[in-house]
Amino acid sequence: MGVGAERRQEALVWLHAADPADAPVLEVLAEQIAEIAHAPATILTGCPRSDSASITASPEISRGHLSGDAAALDAFIADHAPALLVIAGEVLPLPVIERARAQAIPMFLIDAKHPSLPRSRWRLPGQTRAALGRFSQIHTRDEQSAAVLQRMVSGRAEVLATGALARFAPAPRIMTSELDELRQSLGARPAWFAYDLPIEEADAALLAHAHALRSAHRLLMILQPRDAATGDALAERAREVGFACAQRARDEEIDVATQVYIADCEDDAGLFLRLAPVAFLGGSLTPNVGSPPALTAAALGSALIFGSEPDAAQAEFLTRLSKSGGGVRIKLAAALGESLAMLLAPETGADAALKAWDLATEGSEATHAVAVAIIDWVQMNRGRG
Repeated sequence: MGVGAERRQEALVWLHAADPADAPVLEVLAEQIAEIAHAPATILTGCPRSDSASITASPEISRGHLSGDAAALDAFIADHAPALLVIAGEVLPLPVIERARAQAIPMFLIDAKHPSLPRSRWRLPGQTRAALGRFSQIHTRDEQSAAVLQRMVSGRAEVLATGALARFAPAPRIMTSELDELRQSLGARPAWFAYDLPIEEADAALLAHAHALRSAHRLLMILQPRDAATGDALAERAREVGFACAQRARDEEIDVATQVYIADCEDDAGLFLRLAPVAFLGGSLTPNVGSPPALTAAALGSALIFGSEPDAAQAEFLTRLSKSGGGVRIKLAAALGESLAMLLAPETGADAALKAWDLATEGSEATHAVAVAIIDWVQMNRGRG
């Protein structure tokens, strides 16, 4: 049985990526829509789930499979009865646009780009103009694209230079009471975070801490084990090499003498990333063990140090991060201590953390603006047609 009748009572927004490269934009947009009060549900097509999407299991967000033939498109529309179709990027899926038009489904084009710029795959100017004229709103990545598309649609669609949309999901929220307690324990002490550290990299991280302590005598290392069950072993190892250590799992407090704090209670890493201006991406020095989300650290204002073996899904982000100066890539574990000391220098670290944050949150305001535009449009036009 189809869900069309149900969806007519509850508005549904259909988000479609003609090019899988545009899927992250729609995944983040769906998450943003779901966080706004009285928002419609969303269904994503052309967006295969990826490890880097960071999409929650929100019931308002679902995924659908879409075939390209007219009958299948008509069946999809009849089954879901979307109130609005939103297409992202510079590829215009003409069959989808034409079937939506035939079924009187209004459309938005978002994250749109000047069609004559490099890498564009729009073809046949007359066909492109006609397709663009089908949209109610077009949100472009920049002013230049907006000016060109404004001329192409000749007033048939509202064109807005909203900006490039975010491709990375925002960092998760945490309990502020726990954060406040930890901040009070730290006081003005500097801290760095060994983020999701596998036991194979424990010695490298402890040696790096010893190196950094030479120039920052009050420095605290917060070590989050990948496996919380290794907390006791890591605490014992830290003490063996001469560090005063406290364990979260044992309710041991951070005091003025604590040099290593083992965060072995499976807490959200965001709690500790908010305390540390520098984080090392655990597992990134060891082949095939995996690494935690670098984006989370960057979005929370931490400059990152990472090795040459991070998850493949994070390669694009980490390359951009190192090029921007928001992080440091190291080839050998022995380089961790020197990189840590460099980023803990106040001016260097603050600049790197800001660059990391800029990259991680790039496009977030534009995504929010598009989400609000979609919700406003659906609410204003509900019941019409």
